[in-house]
Amino acid sequence: MGAASVSEYVASLNEEQRQHVSAFIDFMSTEYPQLTPKISFSMPMWLLGKKMYEGYVAVSAAKNHFSIHFSDEVFLNRLAEGLPACKKGKRCINIPYGDEASLRAVEESVGDFLKLYRSEGSSSL
Repeated sequence: MGAASVSEYVASLNEEQRQHVSAFIDFMSTEYPQLTPKISFSMPMWLLGKKMYEGYVAVSAAKNHFSIHFSDEVFLNRLAEGLPACKKGKRCINIPYGDEASLRAVEESVGDFLKLYRSEGSSSL
């Protein structure tokens, strides 16, 4: 069975995975304290409303990369165009471990993503 809490999820990762996933979790907690992470689909996820269809951001770890997930495929496609070092997965951008420039670009885009959902009235932020 998967992790029941964000701290359990982080504890289950190897050192490299833990370092990068924890950095993103810390970023979200600092920049967007109004959003509370929970485990959904076996990964830390920040819901922008009460339900997933209202928007979400999530993070997960893999062997050679970690992924930042966005609920909006159009937004993700635009983001991926500017990140040639990253591959795109299904509703996620895969960032190779150690690619700090791509991580910073994705972190900067989170604010744009949240503004998009606020302006559409899809969220209670």
